Amino acid sequence: MSTKQQAIEYAKKFNWTGADAQRAFSNLNLKDASEQDLLVALVNFAGSELAERQRLQAAQKGQVTKKKNQLKQNELDFATKVSEYEDTLKQERSLFVNIIAKVYKFAQPFGLKDPWIETLLTQYSEYQDAA
Repeated sequence: MSTKQQAIEYAKKFNWTGADAQRAFSNLNLKDASEQDLLVALVNFAGSELAERQRLQAAQKGQVTKKKNQLKQNELDFATKVSEYEDTLKQERSLFVNIIAKVYKFAQPFGLKDPWIETLLTQYSEYQDAA
């Protein structure tokens, strides 16, 4: 073999990735290497080094999957909490406006007239009709 690229292509014939072939041939003088030297380098690298690298890759993929699942769960939890808070806020608004409406209705016969409260009640009624 004369070049690094030719050596990598040779390794790809045996279903090696280019990156793994480069790692396997890193300590080999490719200009003087024979086909047998390349095969020995591939076999040596295919032992514990490649197994360790593949084990680390599998562990890393597992961590990525775990993080993705955790992010999805966090998004679902967040959406649920937002929905719950919106419902709670809607109920509190409803309760607050109903109390104002009752007190205002009670006070009107005594001469209380407030345009702000009337606008609030009108706007809230329109909001309720739209929802």
